[in-house]
Amino acid sequence: VVIFIEVSNSETLNTVEIQQTISERLNLPWNDAEPIAKRAKFLIKALTRKRFVILLDDSKLILTTRYREVCFQMNAQRSLIEMRILGNDASWELFLGKLSKEASASVGWLGSQNDTREHAMKIAQSCGGLPLAL
Repeated sequence: VVIFIEVSNSETLNTVEIQQTISERLNLPWNDAEPIAKRAKFLIKALTRKRFVILLDDSKLILTTRYREVCFQMNAQRSLIEMRILGNDASWELFLGKLSKEASASVGWLGSQNDTREHAMKIAQSCGGLPLAL
């Protein structure tokens, strides 16, 4: 489902209009009496069951990609912020820092047959040093 919403360049967004546009595009019922927060929960629930993209016209967008060429193909008009990849040690440290206490203890165990640690290292390596993936 593609949802196109025209948004003004003003400082404030009209949340009700945005919600109404999404509701209409998804053929959902609309109730003016419902508060914005309740309507938002309903829309989120409906959207999680669909594959969708929401396009906001007249708004700033952030494009993320591993490849610079994609930014140029998408006609990105602003400067690029290049995110550098982490080295193996820094990647491993970040990965370990995001684990629960139990998982960290299991991975940190330095026995000769620590399969959990080996799998964790493979997972961290598969992220290619990208901080957001880690």
